Amino acid sequence: MQYLWKKLLIILFLISISSHKTFATESNATTLLILDKSSSSKYELEFFDTYQFRNLTFEIVSCKNIQFDKYLDIAALIRISQNDNIFIGWFFKYTDELNLYSNKIYEISLIDC
Repeated sequence: MQYLWKKLLIILFLISISSHKTFATESNATTLLILDKSSSSKYELEFFDTYQFRNLTFEIVSCKNIQFDKYLDIAALIRISQNDNIFIGWFFKYTDELNLYSNKIYEISLIDC
């Protein structure tokens, strides 16, 4: 009997994790603006969880509305993978100078989250 209860609890736990992940990805739609410096082209990417753009992989970790003293800002914690290099950092919508990601070819800005 105890074995069945443990099995049931494990199944319920796994269902709750998967449903939470499903609802979390629905509410974390992220839009990025990518400027390709080599061709002077702009790309607007909208994705929910992960997105592959050329040799870059974007993964949204978190999205927050942040209130500073006098204004609101939107911040997204994004993981960017390029070949063996992995960057995890915050991207801000209005205070673009706080974005720490640098790349020779791409300039990335947060539009919405």
